[in-house]
Amino acid sequence: MSHCPICGSKTKSAGHTVFCQCGWHKSLNQAQKKQVQKIIIKNLILAGFFIMGSFFYISEWGTASLSIVPLKARQWTGLLNQNSYEDLKSICLKLKKYDCVEKAHLSYFHSSKNLEVLHALGEFQYRRGLLNEAKQTYTMYFTQKGTSIKAAYIYAKVLEKAGQHQSALEYYLYALKAQPNVAQVTVMKSYINLLKLMGQHQKAEIELKKFQSLVKKSTSLVQNNFKNWKRSNI
Repeated sequence: MSHCPICGSKTKSAGHTVFCQCGWHKSLNQAQKKQVQKIIIKNLILAGFFIMGSFFYISEWGTASLSIVPLKARQWTGLLNQNSYEDLKSICLKLKKYDCVEKAHLSYFHSSKNLEVLHALGEFQYRRGLLNEAKQTYTMYFTQKGTSIKAAYIYAKVLEKAGQHQSALEYYLYALKAQPNVAQVTVMKSYINLLKLMGQHQKAEIELKKFQSLVKKSTSLVQNNFKNWKRSNI
């Protein structure tokens, strides 16, 4: 095309575009033009989604929006360390995002292989009333040779609530035997009560007598705690 269809002046070309002095122009490559238009539309759509996503992200995390990004990045890439794990857990707890807290525990366990993180997760699930989840977590903990006395006690409580009474007794006993010279009144109460629930009254009496001799060697606070329990339950 040598003349402009608008003003009739001679046209000039630059690349794939023809133009004249009046401002009229035309692309000689319509396919390329359409491709550019598609790219522009696609980028506009992506930008819209990004803006919407950013809005919802800020709405969800509030003032923690900036600090949570690098922590989540560490979590997704399996690079959580002790400090970033504690920071992530703290933010999630503060915002009452309890599923986020659980995921933080799991992510840090997978990166650190620290069994006590599993214990912390199991206790958190137990306190939330997630008994099936707590049971799975503590099963994993003890399968991998965890040794925490407190974990054994909580696991026993979970097993008892699940109706696995014999297994619960074993973990109550594990906790008691782990500290044979310490009067663990709370653990003993649960152990004795479960024995009675299972109809093992004679054994409960025998275990109770053994425990009484240990209580006599304990502090007055432990003795009073034991007496109050015995008075109301025995």
